Amino acid sequence: MIGSTFRRLRRLPPRDPRQAAFLTWASLRWCWRNRAFTPWYLVRYLRLLRLRLRHPDVVTEGMVFIGRRVELYARTGYARLVLGRWVHLGDENRLRAHEGTLRVGDKVVLGRDNTVNCYLDVEIGAATIVADWVYVCDFDHVYDDVHVPIKDQGIVKTPVRIGPDCWVGTKATVLRGSTVGHGSVLAAHTVVRGPVPPLSVVGGVPGRVLKDRREVYAATAATRAALEDIARKTARAAGVAADPVVTAAAPGGEPGPRSPGR
Repeated sequence: MIGSTFRRLRRLPPRDPRQAAFLTWASLRWCWRNRAFTPWYLVRYLRLLRLRLRHPDVVTEGMVFIGRRVELYARTGYARLVLGRWVHLGDENRLRAHEGTLRVGDKVVLGRDNTVNCYLDVEIGAATIVADWVYVCDFDHVYDDVHVPIKDQGIVKTPVRIGPDCWVGTKATVLRGSTVGHGSVLAAHTVVRGPVPPLSVVGGVPGRVLKDRREVYAATAATRAALEDIARKTARAAGVAADPVVTAAAPGGEPGPRSPGR
Protein backbone atom coordinates (compact mmCIF):
# COMPACT_ATOMS: atom_id res chain seq x y z
CA MET A 1 0.00 0.00 0.00
CA ILE A 2 2.78 2.42 0.92
CA GLY A 3 4.71 1.42 -2.20
CA SER A 4 1.73 2.05 -4.50
CA THR A 5 1.09 5.43 -2.86
CA PHE A 6 4.76 6.33 -3.29
CA ARG A 7 4.60 5.43 -6.98
CA ARG A 8 1.46 7.51 -7.51
CA LEU A 9 3.04 10.53 -5.85
CA ARG A 10 6.08 10.21 -8.10
CA ARG A 11 3.88 9.43 -11.14
CA LEU A 12 5.71 6.18 -11.79
CA PRO A 13 4.32 3.19 -13.69
CA PRO A 14 3.03 0.17 -11.72
CA ARG A 15 5.56 -2.12 -10.12
CA ASP A 16 7.24 -4.52 -12.54
CA PRO A 17 6.08 -8.07 -11.71
CA ARG A 18 9.69 -9.26 -11.94
CA GLN A 19 10.74 -6.89 -9.18
CA ALA A 20 11.59 -9.09 -6.20
CA ALA A 21 10.24 -8.20 -2.79
CA PHE A 22 12.95 -6.63 -0.66
CA LEU A 23 12.05 -8.23 2.68
CA THR A 24 10.38 -11.65 2.87
CA TRP A 25 10.35 -14.58 5.28
CA ALA A 26 12.36 -16.56 2.74
CA SER A 27 15.08 -13.90 2.63
CA LEU A 28 15.18 -13.70 6.43
CA ARG A 29 15.54 -17.49 6.67
CA TRP A 30 18.36 -17.38 4.13
CA CYS A 31 20.15 -14.68 6.12
CA TRP A 32 19.86 -16.71 9.31
CA ARG A 33 20.83 -20.02 7.73
CA ASN A 34 23.92 -18.55 6.02
CA ARG A 35 24.85 -16.21 8.89
CA ALA A 36 24.53 -13.36 6.38
CA PHE A 37 24.22 -10.60 8.94
CA THR A 38 27.85 -9.53 9.28
CA PRO A 39 28.80 -5.88 8.64
CA TRP A 40 29.83 -6.78 5.07
CA TYR A 41 26.32 -8.04 4.31
CA LEU A 42 24.52 -5.28 6.21
CA VAL A 43 26.25 -2.59 4.17
CA ARG A 44 25.14 -4.27 0.95
CA TYR A 45 21.56 -4.63 2.16
CA LEU A 46 21.51 -0.88 2.79
CA ARG A 47 22.92 -0.20 -0.68
CA LEU A 48 20.23 -2.37 -2.25
CA LEU A 49 17.53 -0.59 -0.25
CA ARG A 50 18.88 2.77 -1.37
CA LEU A 51 18.84 1.57 -4.99
CA ARG A 52 15.22 0.46 -4.69
CA LEU A 53 14.17 3.81 -3.23
CA ARG A 54 16.13 6.04 -5.58
CA HIS A 55 15.77 4.05 -8.81
CA PRO A 56 12.49 2.12 -8.86
CA ASP A 57 12.90 1.72 -12.64
CA VAL A 58 15.81 -0.67 -12.05
CA VAL A 59 14.41 -4.20 -11.74
CA THR A 60 16.12 -6.54 -9.27
CA GLU A 61 14.87 -10.11 -9.57
CA GLY A 62 16.56 -11.15 -6.35
CA MET A 63 19.42 -10.28 -4.05
CA VAL A 64 22.07 -8.04 -5.66
CA PHE A 65 25.40 -7.27 -3.98
CA ILE A 66 26.48 -3.72 -4.83
CA GLY A 67 29.94 -2.27 -4.30
CA ARG A 68 30.94 1.33 -3.68
CA ARG A 69 30.17 4.15 -6.11
CA VAL A 70 28.21 1.96 -8.51
CA GLU A 71 26.15 3.79 -11.15
CA LEU A 72 22.89 2.11 -12.20
CA TYR A 73 20.81 4.15 -14.63
CA ALA A 74 17.62 3.44 -16.58
CA ARG A 75 15.95 6.31 -18.41
CA THR A 76 12.33 6.44 -17.30
CA GLY A 77 9.92 5.58 -20.09
CA TYR A 78 12.68 4.68 -22.55
CA ALA A 79 14.80 1.94 -21.01
CA ARG A 80 14.89 -0.95 -18.58
CA LEU A 81 17.75 -2.24 -16.48
CA VAL A 82 17.16 -5.77 -15.18
CA LEU A 83 19.49 -7.41 -12.65
CA GLY A 84 19.12 -11.13 -12.03
CA ARG A 85 19.46 -13.01 -8.77
CA TRP A 86 22.74 -13.10 -6.83
CA VAL A 87 24.46 -10.60 -9.10
CA HIS A 88 27.73 -9.19 -7.71
CA LEU A 89 28.73 -5.67 -8.80
CA GLY A 90 32.18 -4.55 -7.71
CA ASP A 91 33.23 -0.99 -6.99
CA GLU A 92 32.69 1.83 -9.50
CA ASN A 93 30.82 -0.17 -12.14
CA ARG A 94 28.58 1.79 -14.51
CA LEU A 95 25.50 0.18 -16.06
CA ARG A 96 23.57 2.68 -18.18
CA ALA A 97 20.36 1.86 -20.03
CA HIS A 98 19.69 4.99 -22.08
CA GLU A 99 17.17 3.21 -24.31
CA GLY A 100 16.10 -0.40 -24.81
CA THR A 101 16.85 -3.19 -22.34
CA LEU A 102 20.03 -3.96 -20.46
CA ARG A 103 19.83 -7.32 -18.72
CA VAL A 104 22.38 -8.91 -16.38
CA GLY A 105 21.69 -12.60 -15.76
CA ASP A 106 21.70 -14.60 -12.55
CA LYS A 107 25.00 -14.98 -10.69
CA VAL A 108 26.91 -12.64 -12.99
CA VAL A 109 30.04 -11.19 -11.38
CA LEU A 110 31.46 -7.83 -12.47
CA GLY A 111 34.85 -6.83 -11.10
CA ARG A 112 35.38 -3.08 -10.90
CA ASP A 113 35.43 -0.05 -13.21
CA ASN A 114 33.41 -1.76 -15.95
CA THR A 115 31.11 0.26 -18.23
CA VAL A 116 28.06 -1.00 -20.13
CA ASN A 117 26.13 1.46 -22.33
CA CYS A 118 22.83 0.32 -23.85
CA TYR A 119 20.73 2.05 -26.50
CA LEU A 120 18.93 -1.01 -27.89
CA ASP A 121 19.54 -4.42 -26.31
CA VAL A 122 22.45 -5.73 -24.25
CA GLU A 123 22.40 -9.04 -22.40
CA ILE A 124 25.08 -10.56 -20.17
CA GLY A 125 24.19 -14.21 -19.65
CA ALA A 126 23.98 -16.09 -16.38
CA ALA A 127 27.15 -17.06 -14.50
CA THR A 128 29.37 -14.88 -16.69
CA ILE A 129 32.51 -13.40 -15.13
CA VAL A 130 33.59 -9.90 -16.16
CA ALA A 131 37.01 -8.75 -14.96
CA ASP A 132 38.04 -5.08 -14.59
CA TRP A 133 37.94 -2.09 -16.95
CA VAL A 134 35.77 -3.85 -19.55
CA TYR A 135 33.66 -1.80 -21.98
CA VAL A 136 30.46 -3.05 -23.64
CA CYS A 137 28.19 -1.04 -25.95
CA ASP A 138 25.54 -1.68 -28.62
CA PHE A 139 25.91 1.51 -30.67
CA ASP A 140 28.33 3.52 -32.81
CA HIS A 141 28.33 7.17 -33.77
CA VAL A 142 27.67 7.96 -37.43
CA TYR A 143 30.49 9.98 -39.02
CA ASP A 144 29.87 9.72 -42.80
CA ASP A 145 29.17 13.41 -43.48
CA VAL A 146 32.34 15.46 -43.15
CA HIS A 147 30.35 18.71 -43.16
CA VAL A 148 28.22 17.85 -40.12
CA PRO A 149 29.62 17.48 -36.59
CA ILE A 150 29.79 13.83 -35.58
CA LYS A 151 27.74 14.52 -32.47
CA ASP A 152 24.84 15.66 -34.71
CA GLN A 153 24.82 12.66 -37.07
CA GLY A 154 23.12 10.25 -34.69
CA ILE A 155 23.99 6.68 -33.83
CA VAL A 156 23.53 3.20 -35.29
CA LYS A 157 22.48 0.37 -32.95
CA THR A 158 22.83 -3.44 -33.00
CA PRO A 159 22.11 -5.86 -30.11
CA VAL A 160 24.89 -7.42 -28.04
CA ARG A 161 24.76 -10.87 -26.41
CA ILE A 162 27.36 -12.31 -24.04
CA GLY A 163 27.17 -15.75 -22.52
CA PRO A 164 26.05 -17.51 -20.48
CA ASP A 165 29.08 -18.93 -18.65
CA CYS A 166 31.67 -16.65 -20.29
CA TRP A 167 34.82 -15.05 -18.96
CA VAL A 168 35.61 -11.54 -20.19
CA GLY A 169 39.20 -10.57 -19.44
CA THR A 170 40.62 -7.29 -18.20
CA LYS A 171 40.22 -4.27 -20.52
CA ALA A 172 38.36 -6.25 -23.18
CA THR A 173 35.95 -4.33 -25.43
CA VAL A 174 32.72 -5.78 -26.82
CA LEU A 175 31.25 -3.66 -29.63
CA ARG A 176 27.80 -3.53 -31.22
CA GLY A 177 26.64 -6.56 -33.13
CA SER A 178 28.69 -8.98 -31.04
CA THR A 179 27.27 -12.35 -30.04
CA VAL A 180 29.61 -14.21 -27.72
CA GLY A 181 28.67 -17.89 -27.54
CA HIS A 182 28.26 -19.71 -24.25
CA GLY A 183 31.36 -20.81 -22.40
CA SER A 184 33.69 -18.53 -24.36
CA VAL A 185 36.76 -16.72 -23.02
CA LEU A 186 37.78 -13.23 -24.17
CA ALA A 187 41.44 -12.59 -23.42
CA ALA A 188 42.66 -9.35 -21.86
CA HIS A 189 42.64 -6.30 -24.18
CA THR A 190 40.60 -8.15 -26.82
CA VAL A 191 38.33 -6.09 -29.10
CA VAL A 192 35.32 -8.13 -30.22
CA ARG A 193 32.84 -7.28 -32.94
CA GLY A 194 30.63 -9.90 -34.54
CA PRO A 195 29.87 -13.53 -33.73
CA VAL A 196 32.08 -15.62 -31.44
CA PRO A 197 31.50 -19.41 -31.58
CA PRO A 198 30.55 -21.18 -28.35
CA LEU A 199 33.37 -22.50 -26.15
CA SER A 200 36.01 -20.43 -27.95
CA VAL A 201 39.07 -18.62 -26.65
CA VAL A 202 39.38 -15.26 -28.41
CA GLY A 203 42.22 -12.74 -28.32
CA GLY A 204 43.75 -9.88 -30.26
CA VAL A 205 42.72 -6.63 -31.95
CA PRO A 206 40.48 -7.35 -33.74
CA GLY A 207 39.57 -10.47 -31.80
CA ARG A 208 40.06 -13.85 -33.48
CA VAL A 209 39.54 -17.41 -32.31
CA LEU A 210 42.75 -18.79 -30.83
CA LYS A 211 41.50 -22.19 -29.72
CA ASP A 212 38.41 -24.30 -29.13
CA ARG A 213 37.91 -25.36 -25.52
CA ARG A 214 36.41 -28.69 -26.64
CA GLU A 215 39.56 -29.59 -28.57
CA VAL A 216 41.74 -28.70 -25.60
CA TYR A 217 39.55 -30.79 -23.31
CA ALA A 218 39.75 -33.79 -25.67
CA ALA A 219 43.52 -33.43 -26.09
CA THR A 220 44.09 -33.59 -22.34
CA ALA A 221 41.87 -36.64 -21.79
CA ALA A 222 44.85 -39.00 -21.34
CA THR A 223 46.47 -36.68 -18.80
CA ARG A 224 43.24 -36.41 -16.81
CA ALA A 225 42.79 -40.18 -16.84
CA ALA A 226 46.35 -40.70 -15.56
CA LEU A 227 45.87 -38.17 -12.77
CA GLU A 228 42.57 -39.78 -11.77
CA ASP A 229 44.27 -43.20 -11.69
CA ILE A 230 47.04 -41.83 -9.46
CA ALA A 231 44.44 -40.30 -7.15
CA ARG A 232 42.56 -43.62 -6.90
CA LYS A 233 45.73 -45.56 -6.13
CA THR A 234 46.78 -42.99 -3.53
CA ALA A 235 43.38 -43.17 -1.85
CA ARG A 236 43.47 -46.97 -1.91
CA ALA A 237 46.97 -47.02 -0.40
CA ALA A 238 45.89 -44.61 2.31
CA GLY A 239 42.90 -46.81 3.10
CA VAL A 240 45.07 -49.93 3.37
CA ALA A 241 47.54 -48.13 5.64
CA ALA A 242 44.70 -47.09 7.92
CA ASP A 243 43.47 -50.69 8.35
CA PRO A 244 44.70 -52.64 11.45
CA VAL A 245 47.64 -54.95 10.74
CA VAL A 246 46.77 -58.65 10.98
CA THR A 247 49.66 -61.06 11.57
CA ALA A 248 49.85 -64.80 11.17
CA ALA A 249 47.38 -66.81 13.25
CA ALA A 250 48.53 -68.05 16.61
CA PRO A 251 47.65 -71.51 17.91
CA GLY A 252 43.94 -71.74 18.34
CA GLY A 253 43.18 -69.85 15.16
CA GLU A 254 43.30 -66.31 16.63
CA PRO A 255 45.55 -63.67 15.08
CA GLY A 256 48.74 -63.32 17.00
CA PRO A 257 50.15 -60.03 18.22
CA ARG A 258 52.52 -58.15 15.95
CA SER A 259 56.09 -58.71 17.04
CA PRO A 260 58.38 -55.72 17.52
CA GLY A 261 60.33 -54.74 14.45
CA ARG A 262 58.03 -56.53 12.04
